[in-house]
Amino acid sequence: MRERWNLVAAEFAHHLPYTIISTLIAMAGVWAFGTQLLAAGRAEQLLEQGRASFHLFHPLHICLSAIATTSLFWRYRHSAVQAAWVGAWGTVLPCGLSDYVFPYIGGRLLGEPMELHMCLVQEPQLFFSFLGLGILGGFWAEKRLRGSHLFSHGAHVFVSSGASLLYLISFGFTSWMSDVQAIFPVFAIIVLAVWVPCCISDIVVPVATAHKGHAHAC
Repeated sequence: MRERWNLVAAEFAHHLPYTIISTLIAMAGVWAFGTQLLAAGRAEQLLEQGRASFHLFHPLHICLSAIATTSLFWRYRHSAVQAAWVGAWGTVLPCGLSDYVFPYIGGRLLGEPMELHMCLVQEPQLFFSFLGLGILGGFWAEKRLRGSHLFSHGAHVFVSSGASLLYLISFGFTSWMSDVQAIFPVFAIIVLAVWVPCCISDIVVPVATAHKGHAHAC
């Protein structure tokens, strides 16, 4: 047990640099696009496109998270029912924390009038269709693609960075694009929103439930 949680701690440390890089790339991309619209006086269009893009990145996040969690569990314990169960719960809670809860709390702490929008409740057909697809993809990928969890986890981190940032944008938190003092707080919010839940989903949940040692995630 101690060896297993030492592995989890090592994985958290290992994935922090990747989270930081993904966050910087996401912020740079959104800043380059968003500042052009703000300079042209099209702030409302920025919010609309932020919402639309969030509803693309969020389902992708769900799918990739389910693939990573399911495939890593399935790699070490061949129980289809348990793998699907772990893949589902290892996706629903962390993705909610990453894409809704952390950005919502972070925005509120920084004085923004954020709204808690939960696709799990408000667009369940979107949420659960991509969840199911991700779980099925986890079984297929681990069987046919060696190390599939490596790719899905890396893509998961990047997409999660985009989804968390777009959540902030979609509710009007655009001040960081023009206020230098707001850049680091937003960066810190996104890093926490991605690093902790994604590692819980892709590493902690499957490693803790597979009941086999040496489940190295990446």
